[in-house]
Amino acid sequence: MTPPLEIGLLTPACRGYNAVDGGIASHFADLAAGLAECGHAVRVIVTESRPDRHSPPAELAAVSFIAVSAAIPGWLQRLSGWHWPLHTLAGRRLSIHRAARALRLAHADRPFHCIETDSSGLLALEYLEIAQRPPVVARVATTAAQLVAHGGGRARWHERVLEHWEHRLVHKSELVLTHTNEHRREIAREFGLDDAKLRVIPLGIALPADRELAQPAPANGAPRLLFVGRFEHRKGIDTLLSALPAVLAAAPNATCRLIGRDSGDYWQTRFWRDNPGIARERVTFAGTVNAAELRSAYRDCDAFVAPSRYESFGLVYVEAMAWAKPVVGCRAGGIPEVVVEGESGLLVNPGDVDDLRANLVRLLGNPSLRLQMGRAGRARVQSQFSRGALARHSAELYAEMAAMRRHAA
Repeated sequence: MTPPLEIGLLTPACRGYNAVDGGIASHFADLAAGLAECGHAVRVIVTESRPDRHSPPAELAAVSFIAVSAAIPGWLQRLSGWHWPLHTLAGRRLSIHRAARALRLAHADRPFHCIETDSSGLLALEYLEIAQRPPVVARVATTAAQLVAHGGGRARWHERVLEHWEHRLVHKSELVLTHTNEHRREIAREFGLDDAKLRVIPLGIALPADRELAQPAPANGAPRLLFVGRFEHRKGIDTLLSALPAVLAAAPNATCRLIGRDSGDYWQTRFWRDNPGIARERVTFAGTVNAAELRSAYRDCDAFVAPSRYESFGLVYVEAMAWAKPVVGCRAGGIPEVVVEGESGLLVNPGDVDDLRANLVRLLGNPSLRLQMGRAGRARVQSQFSRGALARHSAELYAEMAAMRRHAA
């Protein structure tokens, strides 16, 4: 067992502290809680944007939080506010500077053995320039370049700046972490990294107890379909909403709930405009929800769908599988390493409306298949994607990095 360590986690968001959704926020919350449960001292350095009005949940009670202000001073607001890309970069650069200061002070107060950060938040960029510091491990999820490529557009000037900053952060970090072998290969090509600098540790979550699991819908009941994700091209929301009318026609008792941010209600408005004949109670656009509502949504659904065109991992599939729900995803990115096709779920071709429709109809019309896949998915999360496994493997890596630093000194 790894001896107790002093660990720093540097992140723009942490579920239960200042965010209710997003893979980065969920990862750092589960990692912090898991490490604390293993007896390590954990300090989370996090930007103070959208803070919750309540204390962190009980699972994070043993974790210390150091807030980094995300507020932009008035003079910088006036200087950059007229041009939103410039405003975005200025705010990001200021948060990077404040994060470096917070890390220096925290390390001086009680030295860290190792620090983990995420590459997309960029918060470690300035701190990595310091010569005498603890080792920094950068976890790379979907990169800035991948977001642009899978978003259907071309990189604008400020996005190219963010890509450049991410490259600097990745190369200056002592080690790069990711969560699937496919994504490891992709970032090795994108950043030009040697295998020795790359490690794979899958994401992990806390599983709900058996007593929390909902009873499956009866064979003659109305199956409930759930989508969770941002309403954007990469998440395949257009594919799902295009397939949904035919799915509901083929499964006349089925309902669908969609959770996630829909900027300006664009997709909701478009769906109801194009499908006025669908009863409103059959499709629910829930918007963003809190953690408790999200847990209830996973518990109460009968099948989960997220037809993302790309995911480096796909934490939402693990979350749904943990509740013993069958999932439908795409053969893209790291998703096939999370969802075993034909065992814990069904995989379709990205952007293929007919393929998605056929597989959703198959799943919604077969209660025994849903039950079988749901059980297999929960067992897979227990063995491969638990919070305990994430914490243990991460702590072992941090200890290894700290030992290498001591020997090099």
